[in-house]
Amino acid sequence: MTATRSLALAVVLLLGSLPGSPALAQPTSPRDPIAAEALFERGKLLMDQGHTTEACGAFAESQRLDPAGGTLLRLALCHEADGKLASAWLEFGEVVRISKEGTGDPAKLQERVRLAREHLAAVEPRVPKLAIVVPVAARADGLRVSANGLPRDEGTWAVALPVDPGDVVVVATAPGRREYRITVHVAEGQQQNVELLPLALAAAPRPARPPPPPVMHASLLRPVGIGVGLLGVASIGVGTYFGVRAIGKWNDSNTACPGTTCPDATGVSLANDAKSSARAADVTLGAGLVALAAGVVLYLAGTPTAVEVRGSTGAVTVRF
Repeated sequence: MTATRSLALAVVLLLGSLPGSPALAQPTSPRDPIAAEALFERGKLLMDQGHTTEACGAFAESQRLDPAGGTLLRLALCHEADGKLASAWLEFGEVVRISKEGTGDPAKLQERVRLAREHLAAVEPRVPKLAIVVPVAARADGLRVSANGLPRDEGTWAVALPVDPGDVVVVATAPGRREYRITVHVAEGQQQNVELLPLALAAAPRPARPPPPPVMHASLLRPVGIGVGLLGVASIGVGTYFGVRAIGKWNDSNTACPGTTCPDATGVSLANDAKSSARAADVTLGAGLVALAAGVVLYLAGTPTAVEVRGSTGAVTVRF
């Protein structure tokens, strides 16, 4: 087995899953020769119009629906024109293989092999290669490595495998470790080596903190209620004073007027003072009790209240 063939076998797993290389695996969908032929013609038209990338997509889909050596050769030529050198390199090699083993017009098969080998020889030195080196210190249980989304298994570590020119994103992951990601730019004919660094341990998840208690906002009704209540208490105190004064005056009046009539004007004056104090006591005590009750009501109405309402989108705190 030649070195080129060995390298091709190594890269089949990497490029075989690319959309532009469906010929490397059996089609998983039913064959559709009519659609394949229409896509083949569309691919040729797009190539003539200079839409290379779109043409490659048409040839790739045609090959998937009805694999054929001629379509694969067109796809390889398209990838070569589009700068997908690794894909084209593998496809040219596959054209040579299936054309040698295929049946049909010998002259067409021979011409196909000649053309594929000619382009293969021109493409091969231009194909960049990338080797991913995983030192022992960087190896961890469950380590997974990929290049541009394609897996690089342990058997391919440190092996320089063909890649298409441009940026290659290398990603390494492992359970309980932080992801390692690096982007490497590879140019035509260049070989790059990427050495993975040991993956750092992932930070332990922090326990969820309980939500803070709802903030209670005091209402203006509370200080107003306190003021009205104090005014009521003061009014009750004044009313009490006048009530006590009325009782005292009335007792003095009874002393000065022991009978049904008063011998002098002093008893009458004391009786009048008692009545005036009693009226003042009734008014101030009544107003004080009303004010005190109003103050209590205002204070209670101003007490902040928070109610948590839970729904499908979360919890909402409603404050009154």
